[in-house]
Amino acid sequence: MEKLWTTAEAAQYLGVTEEDVERLVRSGQLTGHKLGGQFLRFQPDQVKALKPAQLEAASRPSASGPAAAASSPWRERVRDFVYFNDLYLISAGLLVGLVVYLLIAS
Repeated sequence: MEKLWTTAEAAQYLGVTEEDVERLVRSGQLTGHKLGGQFLRFQPDQVKALKPAQLEAASRPSASGPAAAASSPWRERVRDFVYFNDLYLISAGLLVGLVVYLLIAS
């Protein structure tokens, strides 16, 4: 059995960032296998097959324009941060509210 590639290895082979590889998985262009529910791994054959298609798509002009591409990663990072840290954010808000309440009540 062939060794599965990490997100970093797939990104290096494709010449893109790890965020771009994750975007390819979300769009369905690349199939990732989750290990432990968190770590993505990729079959090298699938990544190698994607490279010619990716190069062809990169040579075509983008319909969304540079402004949409520039704002997208920031919004995705904020959304991912809130999604993965929602419990901590809610806990911190409750803790701050409790401290303020105790300070006002005393």
